[in-house]
Amino acid sequence: METFEYKGIWWLADRPEEKASGTLKYTPAEGAILDLIGSFKDIKDFNNMLKPEIILGISSDGKPITLYKCFEKSSARSYRGLLTSSFYANLVFVGAHFQDAKDIKFKSMSVYYSYLDEWVGISGFEIKQLWEGKGVVIRYKLPEPIRADISDKLGLEINFHAIGPNFPFFQINIEQKTEIKIITSEDTSFEDYRKLIFQIRNLLTLATMQSVQVLNIRGTTKANQEMIDDEVYYPPTEIFYKQLYIPQENQKLHRSEMLFSFRDISDKFEYFLKNWFENLGLFEPVYDLYFATLHNPHMYIGNKFLNLVQAIETFHRYRYGGKYLSDEEYKLIYNTLINAIPKGAQKELKERLEEYISYGNEFSLRKRMKKIIDIYQDLLNFFIEDRKSFIEKVVNTRNYLTHHSEDLKERAVKGEDLYYLTQKLKICLETCLLNEMGFSLKNIRHLFTENLNYQAELIK
Repeated sequence: METFEYKGIWWLADRPEEKASGTLKYTPAEGAILDLIGSFKDIKDFNNMLKPEIILGISSDGKPITLYKCFEKSSARSYRGLLTSSFYANLVFVGAHFQDAKDIKFKSMSVYYSYLDEWVGISGFEIKQLWEGKGVVIRYKLPEPIRADISDKLGLEINFHAIGPNFPFFQINIEQKTEIKIITSEDTSFEDYRKLIFQIRNLLTLATMQSVQVLNIRGTTKANQEMIDDEVYYPPTEIFYKQLYIPQENQKLHRSEMLFSFRDISDKFEYFLKNWFENLGLFEPVYDLYFATLHNPHMYIGNKFLNLVQAIETFHRYRYGGKYLSDEEYKLIYNTLINAIPKGAQKELKERLEEYISYGNEFSLRKRMKKIIDIYQDLLNFFIEDRKSFIEKVVNTRNYLTHHSEDLKERAVKGEDLYYLTQKLKICLETCLLNEMGFSLKNIRHLFTENLNYQAELIK
């Protein structure tokens, strides 16, 4: 996802005879902008901004390019009659032409993520120091791919690529890169692939405890099919889009800074992956709340606390339910309470009371927190010494940050104490997520105690 610029000839997919020259510029922060010398519309329609679904182009070096989901940003006409126009494109496909949105399908997708090399931790290098300082022997062999079948229709591979060697006079460079290849049994739309790409990204974010970013995407598609010596070949199509969070140069990540690495799950890699993808439908709201705290490092600690509280509540509700009475039993109480509201009550007040009563059968936050700690007590008791005090702090702080009532202000946790309370909530939620993935509580405890980021939280 690095900055690039292509000069070329461009046209609308449904009007190939009308072409204009122009320059496509892409930056991760701003996305893709196509500046044309010319226009795709007649003079009489000049004031109407176009929203072409697809713009096709050929770069000056011969690359086919597809711009998808475009809209016109501006157009101008000089006093000499020269037309210019500018378009924004949500997606850029470099290496293939797609004539229609329904044609944007891929056979596979290869993705390079930040921190993926460190997380996988597999190297093809073998270095041997010779005795008496006489030299060093370096051997390199590309590691074998690692395959996992998630379902009959979806597979995943960890692949390794070597860049180099080059042969300057005083040094030889070989750089190994690790990528994840997503394979589907039938051609699949990019939007469906993009969901898978971000689901894997979130898995890596949980594992590394870093905001993992997508650095490169390449797909194989029939739209770019070639025949070489009677064999079908699919040159890669590169894919670009605007990034909300622009990755800075990543520092190397040590195993002790991760929650878990590939080596921790390598013996049951397929099992853990299947669990992760099977849980996505059930726990999607939980993941959204949790990963928002990791992908947004500038989130206020109070908002992070509220996200995690809501995520734990939602997890317990989706995983274990949580009602005081059956729906049939509560319906009698509900009707009694609704009928007890005075007829002359203000409309807004009546609606507020009805809404409150409709949720009256749901477990309270206090009860859900107690249930979570009971379920995972073999681990959580290890660092929550006084569960009653912990739950009280969580409930009072949540209520204060939600309602800002003066009577709760003194009982709410603030400052440094709020930070540590939030971190312990985070550990509670991560315990739930890791256990659902397939980790035993014994293994999870080991992961936490070996993690440098949690040493302070485990002793406070």
